[in-house]
Amino acid sequence: MTMDTRKWVLSVLLFLSLLFLYRVRVILSPFLFAALVAYIAYPLVQVFERRQVPRPMAIILVYLIFAVIVGITVSFLIPQLAAEVAEILETIPDQTEMLADGLNLWRSLDNISVPEVLQTGLDLLVGRVQHLLERLAQRIADLLVGMVSQIVSLLIAPILAYYLLRDLEVIKRRSLMLIPKQYRLTVYKFCKETNRVLNGFIRGQLVNALLVGLLIAAGLALLGIKFALFIGFLAGIFNIIPYFGPVIGFIPASLFALAKSPLTVLWVLGLFVLVNQLEANVISPKIIGERVGLHPLAVIFAIFAGGELMGIVGMLIAVPAAAIVRIVFAYVLERVDQA
Repeated sequence: MTMDTRKWVLSVLLFLSLLFLYRVRVILSPFLFAALVAYIAYPLVQVFERRQVPRPMAIILVYLIFAVIVGITVSFLIPQLAAEVAEILETIPDQTEMLADGLNLWRSLDNISVPEVLQTGLDLLVGRVQHLLERLAQRIADLLVGMVSQIVSLLIAPILAYYLLRDLEVIKRRSLMLIPKQYRLTVYKFCKETNRVLNGFIRGQLVNALLVGLLIAAGLALLGIKFALFIGFLAGIFNIIPYFGPVIGFIPASLFALAKSPLTVLWVLGLFVLVNQLEANVISPKIIGERVGLHPLAVIFAIFAGGELMGIVGMLIAVPAAAIVRIVFAYVLERVDQA
């Protein structure tokens, strides 16, 4: 078989494989969950292996740690979060009406003359805030329902992840053998560089989001803000978005704080500033360490592009996706220079 014929055969096989995966995409959920579990758990498995623990036992020990964390989350956080989301859906109209009444009272004062254009803008703002909060709470509710609907995938995933972790080196070696010999070194370097860039970032951002969410929720609870857990959950998720995440997370917190008193908004702002300064100067350098090697302008552009293409989800995955694109471009340019 000539080299050109081999390339055509491999291209056709790759296309058919991708087509097959697309047709059976409905059953891929447990395998995707398993890959995520394995990716997160692998460093902990390596920690136990370095202490001479056999890999199967190391995986079981890591699973026990995860089981404790998941057990606490399921028994406390998820029901509490679901209860807060349900209450938010019920109280949003009342909260928005209070905000609108406050604005109407401010406009009705004799010594304040508000231009008609500003009045219209304020009315539009109140309506959009209500719509935004309703959609946000509804999406969280849909997410919780979706987690329940994926319960089978979530239960099967750890079993699949066990076999994936146990035989990971064999799987990587056999996968590399499927690649034509002249491309193996390039693909190996590309995968190694991608893993190096994304490894600490993805795992670090998950831990980072958890710590920020817990700190915000605890601070809001101390300030007596309702739905502190829900707001902390949002703040942790949005904190994954560089630069803009803390601002997005502050918006719902400020609205619920405003329902208590305008002064409380300032306390909430101080809380967000304090937590995000702590995150930027202490938590992130310790947890994430290496960055993705992108200029701040490239990061901002990627976030805007991700938001335009896929909304909030696009903004969340924009930075790692941009990092992968950077690596691809670097390898393409390197090959062009060598040609």
